[in-house]
Amino acid sequence: MDDPPFDNTKYNDINLSTSASSSSAALLSSIRAERQAREQKRKEEYAALKIQKVWRGRKESERVKDGLLNHLESGIGVEEGGRVLLVLLKDSNGGLASQGVTKRVESAVAKWCDDGVKKHDTVIGLVEPLSKDQGWVIVLAILCGKILNIIARNPSSNNAPSLLAGLETIFDPKSYIFLSADQQCLVKATLVRSTEGQHWVEKLVMVLEKLVAASLPKKKHSLLLPVTRLLTAPFSLVPPDFQAPLIPPLINHLLAIPSLPSSLPLPALTHLSSHLNLFTLLLPFAVADPNVLSQGRMSTELGKTYFLANLATFGITGQMLARHGINGAAVWMGVVGTVLSGVNEGWGRWVDGLKGEDDDDEMRQTTRNGSENEGDEAIAEATATVPSRHSSRLRRIPLPQSIRSKLTIFATPAHISTLSGEIISPSSRASEQLLLDFAGFAVGLLSAFRGSPRWEGVLDSLGDGERGRALMKRLWREGIRGKWSNSSDRSAWDTFNDNPSRPCLLLLTYLYCHYLLLTPDDEFFSPSKNAFSTDEILRIAAIWRDLAFWGFMNGVSGARAGNTAWNDVQSSKNASMGNEEIRGLFTRGVTRVVERNARRQFADPDFWVMKSQIDMQGFVEAAVYEDAELAGGNNDQEDVDMAAQSAQLPRWARARQRFTKRQMAYISPRLGLLNNLPMAVPFQTRLEVFRSFIHTDKARLGIDYHGRRFRNSATIRRDRIAQDGFNELAELGPNLKGRVEITFVDQYGLTEAGIDGGGLFKEFLTSLSKEVFDTNRGLWLATDQNELYPNPHSYATEPHQLNWYRFIGQVLGKAIYEGILVDVSFAGFFLAKWLGRQSYLDDLNSLDKELYKGLTMLKNYPKPEELSLNFAITEDNFGIRESVDLIPGGSEIAVTAENRHEYIQLVCKYKLDKQIAAQSRAFFNGLSDLVDAKWLRMFDQQELQQLIGGEETPIDIDDLRAHCDVNGFPNDVTPRLFWKVVKGFSQEERRALLRFVTSCSRPPLLGFAHLNPKFGVKFNGADTERLPSASACFNLLKLPGYTTESALRTKLLQAITSGAGFDMS
Repeated sequence: MDDPPFDNTKYNDINLSTSASSSSAALLSSIRAERQAREQKRKEEYAALKIQKVWRGRKESERVKDGLLNHLESGIGVEEGGRVLLVLLKDSNGGLASQGVTKRVESAVAKWCDDGVKKHDTVIGLVEPLSKDQGWVIVLAILCGKILNIIARNPSSNNAPSLLAGLETIFDPKSYIFLSADQQCLVKATLVRSTEGQHWVEKLVMVLEKLVAASLPKKKHSLLLPVTRLLTAPFSLVPPDFQAPLIPPLINHLLAIPSLPSSLPLPALTHLSSHLNLFTLLLPFAVADPNVLSQGRMSTELGKTYFLANLATFGITGQMLARHGINGAAVWMGVVGTVLSGVNEGWGRWVDGLKGEDDDDEMRQTTRNGSENEGDEAIAEATATVPSRHSSRLRRIPLPQSIRSKLTIFATPAHISTLSGEIISPSSRASEQLLLDFAGFAVGLLSAFRGSPRWEGVLDSLGDGERGRALMKRLWREGIRGKWSNSSDRSAWDTFNDNPSRPCLLLLTYLYCHYLLLTPDDEFFSPSKNAFSTDEILRIAAIWRDLAFWGFMNGVSGARAGNTAWNDVQSSKNASMGNEEIRGLFTRGVTRVVERNARRQFADPDFWVMKSQIDMQGFVEAAVYEDAELAGGNNDQEDVDMAAQSAQLPRWARARQRFTKRQMAYISPRLGLLNNLPMAVPFQTRLEVFRSFIHTDKARLGIDYHGRRFRNSATIRRDRIAQDGFNELAELGPNLKGRVEITFVDQYGLTEAGIDGGGLFKEFLTSLSKEVFDTNRGLWLATDQNELYPNPHSYATEPHQLNWYRFIGQVLGKAIYEGILVDVSFAGFFLAKWLGRQSYLDDLNSLDKELYKGLTMLKNYPKPEELSLNFAITEDNFGIRESVDLIPGGSEIAVTAENRHEYIQLVCKYKLDKQIAAQSRAFFNGLSDLVDAKWLRMFDQQELQQLIGGEETPIDIDDLRAHCDVNGFPNDVTPRLFWKVVKGFSQEERRALLRFVTSCSRPPLLGFAHLNPKFGVKFNGADTERLPSASACFNLLKLPGYTTESALRTKLLQAITSGAGFDMS
């Protein structure tokens, strides 16, 4: 072999030494593994021993039990057999390990029962051991529970009849007549007490349901009768003092079985009706402890629903309610009212088999039950897709017709009249507590059926006619008067739910609001047809006003919109407060009385104002700040390009997607108060807030009279003012808030000289208003009082006409935004739509007197069926008469005494709302481009009219003189004569003067200090033969230098009554 080289060539290393020793880590790992292996072996050996032990024990147990079974089957006595069964049934489930042995045990128990029910010398075998051993009752009690477990596992087994017979024998009082009285009491009490821990009723209810499910379609299971008898058996053993623990499961388990009465054979149903003691035991117990009505199966809405259906069957259909008189009515109302108050929103519609919300007409101004919407639906609902506040509606399974038909019985006129008759009948001598029970029942009924077509029927049944007036009187005089004396204090709202008379106040509010909705003014002011005098009405309204006011200022109980964390913190603090629904109810009551008072005043003007509770100056500042904060989130993009947004939703509609009226009430108490209960704040204060809102809005947008931003221009031909205005300005949208410079072109096509400093635009706006509101154009119609409303004809709903309505809304919005008065009056029902308020039957009087008279007659007609009316109305469309259904299939639905109120409301809604819905929506869209909807909601219809056209008050010449610019006269002779002459004018002549100079006959709302531009009188030469003239665009009267009072008076009257002098300087 070659010698190894001594250079850098690499070869494998060769190690001739022994193996290296293991490391310490490997050694420890090896030791640990060996220890774990030894431990695992010990566990396996222990487990094997345990398995062997258990196996031997089970084998021995089965051997012993097999022996016991053999012994039991050999025919031993009842007592010894019972003790054997205690061992065999030691398993709490009533069975053993092997299914085969279980069946054998079950058969053995059945045989023991069969032997035990036989008599031995007149004594039944099952109870015979009691004669010598009272402890036998303990064995019987235990065995009853075990036997019931066996039955519950398989009620349809062949052994079930024997087992049920044994239980019936043990719980039969006749089985113990051989004992002394004391012994009987002890035995019976022991048996009944044992059922408490064995869930006796709950297990029997489970057996009952299994048997019902196993019944053939037309044949009830034969074992339903003994099971029914066992349900009531314990009550026959002990007096009422010992029965209390058995009652709750009968209420919230047995009576919550779906269609319980129809599931039972007639003998079982008869037994249950006669032995259940529904009106003497169960319902009084539930009244005393209402918690049982929300436990067990009744912890769910479905359980409550099944309970109510069963209650209706026993109480109303079975006439048990009628047989128990006034005491039965009291507990009935207490229980039903409590359960109905606990169901979820939309329950009534679910019971009626309806899906979703009952959407109203296009405007969705009001719901069919007569309550105003809480959101901003009043203005142009269709312009935006706003998520519904009911979007998280519960998913419910459809109810069978058999159950639904029972539930609707609660809302029938017959049932309601029966109960209300107990309240108002002098012979019944109903107590105040019964009145509270009835109020709670009625409020629960109204709450449950809210949103359902039956809601209004419930109100009609409660409040209609002489019976309804008597009920309202009693509610007021015995349930409310004197019990809300502290309503003006904030604590009254904070502790609202703690006031015992709360149900009476709520029911009266529901009823009287409904009465106000349906009653014409003539009936309202008639002592024989109104339940209350005007003094009583004001006392009731004062309670509503106070509670609603504090509801907005202090907040409400329940979840705060969009803030669950806040709700978690507050829920324990405000549980006694009224909730949002109650606050809205009181607000609605105040609003409806205020509207009556506006049509025919019976309250002091300051009655509605909460002056003592509001710091007026701080209120204005805080409201303006909150409004700015509310609008702040949407301002950045709007500041960048208003014109681009004009093609999209108006600003209020965009903001609306974030804030509804109810959310606004949470975020800002003051804005919530102004938007929902504005009459609580003085009118002057609201006007200041309104003007401050506009001033802040201009500052936010950077609109400045001298600035170049948001400045627009328009060239207008004097003989085409309306058309040119539409062409030039209609597309500006919110940009119309900025300055608009007008250039006039005369009839010869020549541009008129002059720079628009604001006066030309006022002249344009004044002239434009006269044209667009001219009824001859076909867009507007006038009532007998010369008040305007949109033309309801289909011609007015064409797209081009709707564009005109939007433009007219923008024009009026610009006038309101700039504080320019427009001499136009709108119909009250049309103004109500601006505010999202409901139109009433009285509003129809101004639109169609004949229809109003007909509906008023229908309201009080004794037999409306004789009139052969249906739910349809006939319209004349270009000479063609068409029938329009007021509801789907209305032409096939006759008007009856039960539904005539709904018919009257639908006719009013069609005439006053639906026919002008599209026109109104377009008008409101244009108006809201410039004026935020929530700003307008601070006023009622009359105040809104004043905001548009000035105040219908006497013209104060001293105020006019104090805020008038007089200049150019060589001396003070003519000005002195002018003021002397004007001071002597009648109010009609003063209004003519004001119209001549400013183009509006009414003074500004806050006085002449707020007239813009200021009223001016200017010298117009020494020629006294000339007539005075005016530049209405500048509110300027140009007066020649008259030197005598008679000449000035004659010339001025001639000018202002002839309309002369409307020109430009």
